[in-house]
Amino acid sequence: MSQNKAFNAPFLLAVVGIYLSYFLHGVSVITLAQNMTSLAEKFGTDNAGIAYLISGIGLGRLVSILFFGVISDKFGRRSVILLGVSLYILFFFGIPASPNLIVAFGLAVCVGVANAALDTGGYPALMECYPKTSGSAVILLKAMISFGQMLYPMLVSYLLLSHIWYGYAMIIPGVLFVLVSLLLLKSKFPSQLVDATIAKELPQMNSKPLAWLEGVASIIFGVAAFSTFYVIVVWMPKYAMAFAGMAEADALKTISYYSMGSLVCVFIFALLLKSMVRPVWANVFNTGVSVITATIIYLYPSPLVCNVGAFVIGFSAAGGILQLGVSVMSEFFPKSKAKVTSVYMMMGGLANFLIPLITGYLSKIGLQYIILLDIAFALLAFVTAIVVFIRYYKVFKIPQTDLRFGERFFQ
Repeated sequence: MSQNKAFNAPFLLAVVGIYLSYFLHGVSVITLAQNMTSLAEKFGTDNAGIAYLISGIGLGRLVSILFFGVISDKFGRRSVILLGVSLYILFFFGIPASPNLIVAFGLAVCVGVANAALDTGGYPALMECYPKTSGSAVILLKAMISFGQMLYPMLVSYLLLSHIWYGYAMIIPGVLFVLVSLLLLKSKFPSQLVDATIAKELPQMNSKPLAWLEGVASIIFGVAAFSTFYVIVVWMPKYAMAFAGMAEADALKTISYYSMGSLVCVFIFALLLKSMVRPVWANVFNTGVSVITATIIYLYPSPLVCNVGAFVIGFSAAGGILQLGVSVMSEFFPKSKAKVTSVYMMMGGLANFLIPLITGYLSKIGLQYIILLDIAFALLAFVTAIVVFIRYYKVFKIPQTDLRFGERFFQ
């Protein structure tokens, strides 16, 4: 059996650098919110002013992600990742030194741009480092982001309770990003083209993929999957209070169960995707489970159903299937991995903007309609996952040496 060169030492530094970057990216997403009180005092504003500041992150990501998709495919992954890391460093050191809200907003836009650069460089680089197990490689990014978001509040709380200047909560991640940049500068990245000996062991294209079919279906899948878990993470506590009779403190804990489900899924599928299951199977299974769970939450609301339902939605909808969607779409369009990633992520960004508006309107009519909407999103994700699944086995022929669960029926 030929050795996968991507597992050799030269690429390990690059992989470690990418995973650490995503750990710190998880920190960057919640930095402004976690330090809201201190920043509001610094800039002489209120919570709404800091919310305006946070919106700059989404704006920066949205306006730059397509551009970085093209740049990454043309100039390589490392240069784009390093540019992203530089902007993260600027953000973390710049926010404590910002003289006013306008400068801080510019830095928030910068961190959104940094996230776009990291996504369009990091996802394709990991797929190229581990072409045979790309699903496992990219799903672990979700875990790194989650760990960053779990640990960072502990740092902020420690500084607050110890009466230490809040700025250290930004300077410490900034220093860590400087160390990551040195690591990435020393690291070696694989070629954007898969090694010929490895390519023979990967699924081979029988026919040309159709951008209008599996391309569009993959993008709709990403938007629907994102919307499924986003609706739950925002509205489950309110729904649990209104329809399951839960006290607010207990209802808020549903999101803890959701987070636990997400992490459990990441580690289970990281193992399964190595050699037992292909990402297209994982996506169909998980979205099917999401449809059933969201329906049960709607039909039989109770404290037990809301707690277990939040865990299962976290597992099935938030446990890395967005990352697996990118991985599958990149298999269909291997010469444009970064462009594919940028389009996919940009549509998720649009959903991030539109879903709060839609659910905010529905909340005035009745919270139950928000859960009905969630069922619709889960169903849309399930249907598009099946479309991509069917097309996958029409486009690709799987090598006999790499047949996985159920695939002998499709050859």
